[in-house]
Amino acid sequence: MTTNYKTRAERRAALRSKSETVLRPAFRRWAYGVAAAAVGVAVFAGWLPPAAAPVIAPLLMAVFYVDETGMPRA
Repeated sequence: MTTNYKTRAERRAALRSKSETVLRPAFRRWAYGVAAAAVGVAVFAGWLPPAAAPVIAPLLMAVFYVDETGMPRA
């Protein structure tokens, strides 16, 4: 299904509204939990070296660890 937009602004607004559902704080908190668990499983399975976990964890926190308003948790 293709949608024809009359202006670029309409297209940007439509794309922005789609991304807001993915970037909601509730989704980001859920994704943080899943990603943190996935890193632990990857280290346990031998897919990641154990030294990678302390490097990846702060990156995950910077991207996903937010409160209910979407602001980073302290």
